[in-house]
Amino acid sequence: MNVGDKLSAPKDQILKALDRLRKNWKIVGPTEGPDGEVIFREIESSDEITFNYVNELDPIKRFLAPPTEELFRFRTNGEVKLELPEPPPRQILFGIRSCDVKGIQHWDKFYSGKFVDDAYFARRNNTVLISLACNEPLETCFCICTDTGPFLEEGDGYDVQLTDLGERFLVEIGSERGLQVLEEAGFKAEAASAEELAKRDELMRQCDTKFETTAFMAKGIVQMTNGRVRDSLWEEMGHECFSCGACTHLCPMCTCFDVQDVMEAEDCGRRERCWDSCQYAGYTREASGHNPRAATGSRIQRRFYHKLSFAYIKQDGHHGCVGCGRCIIACEAIGLLDLPAVLKRLRREGQPVEVTQVPTE
Repeated sequence: MNVGDKLSAPKDQILKALDRLRKNWKIVGPTEGPDGEVIFREIESSDEITFNYVNELDPIKRFLAPPTEELFRFRTNGEVKLELPEPPPRQILFGIRSCDVKGIQHWDKFYSGKFVDDAYFARRNNTVLISLACNEPLETCFCICTDTGPFLEEGDGYDVQLTDLGERFLVEIGSERGLQVLEEAGFKAEAASAEELAKRDELMRQCDTKFETTAFMAKGIVQMTNGRVRDSLWEEMGHECFSCGACTHLCPMCTCFDVQDVMEAEDCGRRERCWDSCQYAGYTREASGHNPRAATGSRIQRRFYHKLSFAYIKQDGHHGCVGCGRCIIACEAIGLLDLPAVLKRLRREGQPVEVTQVPTE
């Protein structure tokens, strides 16, 4: 086997490989919840895995950057002493969708910018991504509009990509890490046949015709970058928003966090990092008490500037959406403030207008 190979194997062979790997790896996979929903969690046996799902509402990013994580413990009795947490276990994220793989790619770049984040990469460098291409998108999915799925191409961030061909999986090896984990599992497979490769391509074409949600990404980028959005539109959106933060917490691309010191006694405590949201009123509040984005509309404007402006596309190498549709499902302002809905509103904006507040940081 080599990186770039396209192989074919019965489904049970993949599951048996996972069972063998579980001795030395934490395996996270899709399981069925009590109400039939899909929940990604650590499994004890491949028998727990379900393939009857499209995606989980909670984002996969939580397995690389938990909602709350301990960075270190400290003691201040006499002299300051720091205690780092135990190294995280090796883990395999199995069956994750293309949109979440692309989201993780963004997190990799975010945490390796000016400074490399040791806590994040302690997990990331011990993680293998085995993705499952989508044959049936949800009505809220729009990854076809963001070029992040439903199938990934070579170099798109997966270690191993699976495609469901019915009784068998098409197995694409995307990285040395993916190759090594397959070899460790004693995985054996034959080269995919021409018929199987053609079936994969046909499944991809069929999936492309099934998307129901449209997102006018290019038009939104033009409108935001060229200052063609009225301040009054952001104010209108501000009146519609509940500032609940669901859109940011569920978004695979959003990286906002806060850092807090939690005292456990007078001389000891722990430093924690926790998810935060640019949609919370206190997110930009300064120590002086001044808040440059006290208005909800201003915070919404900032969120979509980060998602769509060319300034951030140039910085990050891509726009800020993977088309997973979680914001559509979670937004309390139903049909008004999810990204496709906002893009439709931006699309109606006309010629350049005077914009008094365009965030630049």
